[in-house]
Amino acid sequence: MKKFKIILLFSLLFVLNGNITLAQRQQQIPKKNIEKFALSAFTRTTNVSDSLEVLIYMQIPNITLQYVKIDTSFIARYEAVIALQTKKGKQIGREVWQDSIIVKDYNSTNSILENKTLMSMYTISSGKYKVVASLLDLDTKNIGENTIKLDLSDYDNTHYLHEPILLEKSVGNWGFGDSLIPVVSNSTFDIDDGLTFYLSGKVSPNKYTLNTQFVNKDGKVLFEKTITDTSQTGIFHHTINLPNEQIEGISFKVKTELVQDKYITEKIKNIVIHKAGISHLVSNLDDALQQMRYILNSKERAEIKKVSSKNKEELLKKLWKRRDPTPDTAVNELMNEYYKRVLFANTHFDSFVDGWETDMGMIYIIFGAPDDIERTILPQMQNTTEIWYYYRIQESFTFTDTDGFGQYRLSTPFLGYRR
Repeated sequence: MKKFKIILLFSLLFVLNGNITLAQRQQQIPKKNIEKFALSAFTRTTNVSDSLEVLIYMQIPNITLQYVKIDTSFIARYEAVIALQTKKGKQIGREVWQDSIIVKDYNSTNSILENKTLMSMYTISSGKYKVVASLLDLDTKNIGENTIKLDLSDYDNTHYLHEPILLEKSVGNWGFGDSLIPVVSNSTFDIDDGLTFYLSGKVSPNKYTLNTQFVNKDGKVLFEKTITDTSQTGIFHHTINLPNEQIEGISFKVKTELVQDKYITEKIKNIVIHKAGISHLVSNLDDALQQMRYILNSKERAEIKKVSSKNKEELLKKLWKRRDPTPDTAVNELMNEYYKRVLFANTHFDSFVDGWETDMGMIYIIFGAPDDIERTILPQMQNTTEIWYYYRIQESFTFTDTDGFGQYRLSTPFLGYRR
């Protein structure tokens, strides 16, 4: 096992120095990154009770596009479209952007954190709608599409509660005042000042109550806030804050209940918190611990089986602290690289199991991107063979798709890890 820790660290150093060419593998896999842009639609009550606003945000991570090196910079050109339609396809509105993303180094071209954000806003009435968005890489002509369905048919009722909207700091005006933007992916790093949530809805012109609870994975209430107010106009807008010291774990639910006389309704939102000592690519502690199995020893695997839900966060930190190549720095580069490989495997090698659990995923996670790939197609046998060459460690791995469904299996068992 010590050998494979060294190999993983060795391959990490190649990544940090820019010597591993991920593009080699990406060129031979159907382009899926273009489809991975984030799209979110938020609704809120306007100052007119029979109308509401739909705020649509499209986030384009750098990794979704193909970059061309020009002089000392890398440039990706894209066309993005956001449209709001009725359920039957009648167009309410449409916006188109043609622009470029320019970065200074190759590593930034593969970033999932660096991104371009676009916003579109519409005022509508009750009904059923759909948001249709597309992203076109103007150089490769690859295109990705995404659709969100919105059922707002109940908005013509007297009472209505919108889903809580998590806000975070961002330069510019994004519809919620200066320098505040909805969290598109429902995950955030910005917890120093706690978490701010925006609530809005409709009520009768009378007294009403909003009860908000922040509940962890085990059902424990971390914090709760009750607002009692009177609306003269039949609409309400409030912000509430979850204090930093009340944040526990890396995920929780926000449950908001609207009560007025005999009327009760509830909306729930799931939130993921990114914390120091845990990679920003981790959103689920259980998954993150299981995905470490390729580099764990038997004692550590036993620890995972016995750990309580309460202690999983600390165990994950402890396991990775042991492997931190630069313990004096704030970032564990090895941890980030490992889960970056897990994400890549899930994106490119998924089949009947998650990509990280496949043979290709296992080899990619342990050794990183191959230095060279040889692919052979044998039509008469209806299978495809791929050989991954790792010249830097003098290893090669052969995968065969015997059924034609992309289920690549190692032709020779890999003895470095036993499932």
